[in-house]
Amino acid sequence: MKPPASPSPRKRRVTAETMAEAGIALTLPRVTVKSVAQSLDVSIVAIYNNIEDLCALKALVAEEILRRWSPPLPGDDESMHDALLTLASAMRELVHSNPGIAEYLIGLTPSSIDALRMADVVQTRYRLRYDLTPKQATWAVITVVEHALALAEIVYNDARRDREYDDAIAARTDLDTLPGAYDTIDRGPDGMFVWSMRTVVVGTLTLIEAPDFEQT
Repeated sequence: MKPPASPSPRKRRVTAETMAEAGIALTLPRVTVKSVAQSLDVSIVAIYNNIEDLCALKALVAEEILRRWSPPLPGDDESMHDALLTLASAMRELVHSNPGIAEYLIGLTPSSIDALRMADVVQTRYRLRYDLTPKQATWAVITVVEHALALAEIVYNDARRDREYDDAIAARTDLDTLPGAYDTIDRGPDGMFVWSMRTVVVGTLTLIEAPDFEQT
C-alpha cells in the first residue's frame, strides 16, 4: 500500500498586501514582476492580474514602506531649525534602510496618494506650529527633504571613502587652498551630513522670512 501523497505546499494568495510584503523584502531596486512572482511562488500572470505594470508594482511597494514610517513632527518647544535637522536625519535613515525609496520620493505624482498625504501632514504641522503661510511651510519642508534625500543617496553613505585621504591631501604642497581646509578630524558621515544640512536649514529659514518671499 502506497503512503498517502504529501500535500503540495500552499501558494500564497496574491493581494496588494502580499505583493507589497514581497517587494519590501526584495528591496525596490530588485522588484520586478518576475521576482515578486517567484517570492510568492505564483505565475507572472497572477501578478499581472493584480497590478497594471512594473511602475504600479514599485509604487505599491514604496507606498507601503511610507505607510509604515512615521516622519518626525516638530515638538511644542522645538525650534524650527532643530525640527528641520531632525527631519533631515530621519529622511537619511529612511533612505539607507529602504534602498530605492529616494528615487520614488523625488518623483511623486497625483497617484502617490499616501506619500502626498504624509507630506501634507508634515507641512501642516510646520505651518501651524511656526505660524507660517502654506508657501513658507511647503517650501521649507520640501527644500530640506530634497537636499536630505540627495545627500543621503549620493554623498553621505556607507560607500563613501574619500575621508581616508584627508591626511594625504592636507600634506600636499602643490595646492594653495584645499590643504588648509582639511583639519583631518574624522567627523564620520553622520557629522558631515548634519553639517551640510545645517547650511541648507539656515539658508532656508533666512529665505522664507525675507519680506518678498511670497512674491518670488
